[in-house]
Amino acid sequence: MSVPIAVWIAAGLGAAGIKIYMDMRDVKQIVENSQARYEDEKYNYYQTQKALLPLLLLAGNLKLEMWQSFERIADALEQIDNLPRQFKYMTFETFRMGKPERDSLRDTAKVVDAIMKGGMADVGSGVLTALALYSGTMTHKFEDNDVIKLPGFPQCEKGTTILEALSTHQIKVPAAGNVAETSVLNAILGVPAVIQDFGIDKLSKNDKDAAMKLKDKIDKHSMQLADVVGKMQRILITVERLLNYIQKLNDDYLAQMDKVEQVLLEKKDYEKFTSEEKTAVVYAAFLVKTLKAMTRIDILLKRGNLYVFNTMDIREVIDQAKILFPEEELTPGTNASKTK
Repeated sequence: MSVPIAVWIAAGLGAAGIKIYMDMRDVKQIVENSQARYEDEKYNYYQTQKALLPLLLLAGNLKLEMWQSFERIADALEQIDNLPRQFKYMTFETFRMGKPERDSLRDTAKVVDAIMKGGMADVGSGVLTALALYSGTMTHKFEDNDVIKLPGFPQCEKGTTILEALSTHQIKVPAAGNVAETSVLNAILGVPAVIQDFGIDKLSKNDKDAAMKLKDKIDKHSMQLADVVGKMQRILITVERLLNYIQKLNDDYLAQMDKVEQVLLEKKDYEKFTSEEKTAVVYAAFLVKTLKAMTRIDILLKRGNLYVFNTMDIREVIDQAKILFPEEELTPGTNASKTK
């Protein structure tokens, strides 16, 4: 079978290019361009990490605060007589906020309280970064076949969550908390070790073969870092977008809860609520349902040794939020940056 001429020409030119490249340059020149590119990628990596880490800590903290606040709706609904068995808001599907759902909200709030008291929510525990990226996994109730049993990791029993397992532990958070959070992020993304010195000065002046091998090694590290930077940039955009919606929805939830709690100071019978008061109850419950879904989603999914973006689930929760608040009504980055 004959080789297509285009492939033959490309292969020939490539081989000739390498020969000319090696003939025209000394050992130092062969590797210095690769070294410069690696330094560029290293700078991009540190800059992207610097922008991403505070956002992840913000997201982790916000999720914990919100899960605590959901106890308010559970307590409020508990006080209301003649509450409908199902709620319906706008054109969305009907949903329940009965005793099982309310108990689940309270249980999560108690777990969050324990985590905060135990220091697990402090910067440096790694929990905040993990929550920002893997809140779905961390709040998933384990069955016998997927219980985690790792050395040094809190034991997860059947029917419990990682969050619950962590709540039973107390740790001493290192002073340089951001370093520990960065380590968690790097482990999740599989960040290769950042190399400061490839040993270029040790190359023999005449050993161009060794120079090419070192060049290939440096280029490989550059590509690995570039891939990580691309993932981090996509995570940053995704988390910031989710945070804008989450903060807006949370602001509305807190406002509705203020209204509901004010009503409950005067009356408890749902049938005697005005239309506006009933709407406040239903909307608050719907917001909790929506926020629960948005704050319990994994940004990344593990597929073998690879991490892929959870595109479908992310798109689904954002599409639902967009019905309530069109994206053009949000100022990118503003709501997230205002959060404590």
